[in-house]
Amino acid sequence: MEELKNTLEKWGFDSRFRELALKGSEEGLIPARVIGHNRHFYDVVCEKGVFSAKTSGSIRYNSVLKSDLPAVGDWVMISIRRDKSYICSILPRKNCISRRCSGNVIDEQVLSSNIDIVFIVMSLDENFNLKRLQRYISVAASSKIKYVILLTKSDLCSNSAELFEEVKKAAPGKEVFALSSFDKTTEELLRSFVRPGLSAVFIGSSGVGKSTLINTLSGSNIRATGEISSAVRKGRHTTSSRELLLLPSGGMVIDTPGMREIQNWQEEDSSGFEMILELSQHCRFTDCRHKTEPGCAVKEAVENGTLAAETLEMWQKQLEESEELKQKKAAALKILETRKSKRKKNRNGEESRR
Repeated sequence: MEELKNTLEKWGFDSRFRELALKGSEEGLIPARVIGHNRHFYDVVCEKGVFSAKTSGSIRYNSVLKSDLPAVGDWVMISIRRDKSYICSILPRKNCISRRCSGNVIDEQVLSSNIDIVFIVMSLDENFNLKRLQRYISVAASSKIKYVILLTKSDLCSNSAELFEEVKKAAPGKEVFALSSFDKTTEELLRSFVRPGLSAVFIGSSGVGKSTLINTLSGSNIRATGEISSAVRKGRHTTSSRELLLLPSGGMVIDTPGMREIQNWQEEDSSGFEMILELSQHCRFTDCRHKTEPGCAVKEAVENGTLAAETLEMWQKQLEESEELKQKKAAALKILETRKSKRKKNRNGEESRR
């Protein structure tokens, strides 16, 4: 048992998950962490080593949402039967980074789970986009996970100081760092956050340098890196899947595929819009939408240059999307509950016939 404890502790198996594993364990099941996922299998690590596991029939049958399935970072209970292994249950998540699935599907895609810190990465070249950064901030903040903003390729930008101040204004009170992969202090900075037993995830668009930072943190080239396309000035996808990596110095990182579009699944968070919330306290109407209402302190701040018009535009757009998503989620939830009810009736009917 002590050997098991020591083996899994370095993968983040703390007292919380140990207690959950004891409560949810069945005879023959052992705890493991999901460290990779491809189309057909999940890579899991346990005290017996690393295995490729499939989900059990029970998980597949009872999974209505994508978020009901295992995600990289999950702690699960597995069964090992000869040369095959199966994920039989998922331990309750401490937290997760998720987004709304692309397209018209109303569903949650879990990008990674049980995270201690999120690195939001944006480069200071043509990839610099405050609106996109605000999206990532909203996703991380609504997940209630500590986040740090990393501005990469500062050595390639002539006005890095100016852009740095723009980001600081968009994320007041948050930790923001402009760095270069060639600077020796970058490795020290990253290691100060990713300590043994902690899990970090890097999120950002393609080509911003997430894989390069992970290589810097690990001290070796464990992730493939790519160049920016000279034709379209956009990054190429060098990471095609999510994978949890154990660093030689301790701690773990998850590199995610680049995402040029991300929509929040959780309730919108006010991080990055604190100034609007503060100004709204002085509006004439308590339910002011800061559009056409008279006596609007927010609109007045835009007119006198205190508040950027783009910031107000981003805030209003996110509010509209959040309200729309709430309505769509409510409608989708009714359909899902009906589907679950039918499955339960079918299962009870099959059991009664036995």
